[in-house]
Formats: sequence, C-alpha cells, structure tokens
Amino acid sequence: MPKARSRWDAIGLATYGGLLGMLLAMMEQFCHAFCPASWNYSVREGDMLAHVLIEVVALAAAGAALLAGIALIRNRLSRET
Repeated sequence: MPKARSRWDAIGLATYGGLLGMLLAMMEQFCHAFCPASWNYSVREGDMLAHVLIEVVALAAAGAALLAGIALIRNRLSRET
C-alpha cells in the first residue's frame, strides 16, 4: 500500500514567498542605485521612497501568493489521488 503524501504548509510557504519577493525587490533597487547601466533610471512622478516601497510590497505579495498557490494546488492534487 503506498504511503499517504504529507500536506504542504501553505502559510509557511507564503511566508517564504514573501521573503523571497522582498529579497528580489531589494536586489532590483540595489541595481538601480549602484549599477551604471541604470543610472538614467528615474521616477517620472512622485516620491522615490514611495516607488521603492510599492515595489517591495508588490513583489512580496506576489511571491507569497505564488508559493501559497503552488502549495494549495499540490495539496488538492495529492488529495484526489
């Protein structure tokens, strides 16, 4: 008899996805600040701090949603088999 698969923790994976998204956003902003190729990069309107924070929050939410969605899909598929 095959072993039952263990469920993936969607909340834990969402946390890791959020951290991964924040890391990617910070790396992108680091490149904008210190890479010569992106020194011409400028925010057309508004405050630069608001632009950076919006990118960090958006990528953190996207990473969390992505990994939580993967966990939910995997748990649903393993339950049906």
